[in-house]
Amino acid sequence: MQKGIIMHALAECFNRDVQKMDDAKKTIIVNEIKMWKNNHMIPKEYCDFLLALYNEGTDGTDKNSKGRQHLQPGKLAISSAFIFVLACIAVFVIYFTELHFILQTVILTGFVGILLFLGIHYSNKEFFYPLFYIGAAIILLFLTVLVNERLFGNHPHTLYALLFFHCALWFFVGKTCKLAFFTISGVLGAVVLIISIVI
Repeated sequence: MQKGIIMHALAECFNRDVQKMDDAKKTIIVNEIKMWKNNHMIPKEYCDFLLALYNEGTDGTDKNSKGRQHLQPGKLAISSAFIFVLACIAVFVIYFTELHFILQTVILTGFVGILLFLGIHYSNKEFFYPLFYIGAAIILLFLTVLVNERLFGNHPHTLYALLFFHCALWFFVGKTCKLAFFTISGVLGAVVLIISIVI
């Protein structure tokens, strides 16, 4: 009886703090508690108690899914538009300006860096974070073509070597980050390159 009263009092205190906590931090804590439970690091009863506190009496699935359904379409549209604009600017900088090669390289490298940063930043928050990596890969491909054109005179051998490097990079990223799109693109790209060389 006394134990139940103490647990109830603790629950009241925790609930006040949990309600003030943002969803991202709450999700991290919930995942950590689930790991403790699965690995039997602390007793199952304590884990269930903590999960109930941080999920405010539910498993958290409905609340998170509703929030995502409400918020993500807008975020997805904005992110897609942002990536598309950067890609268009990259094409414009390469083919429709007379900027120095070094300045073009700096601009495109900056775009790649921004997209990689956003991809890493949103990797644990949004389901569409791979779009940032895809955008970075496309702009990096533009940069590779520019480098081959300006430094190697658009020589086919160096172009093939750089494209094979991209395929290997895509495959590595796909395997490391568990992104099937990059893994498949790396394999298919290498196959297409080999076929084009043989033919």
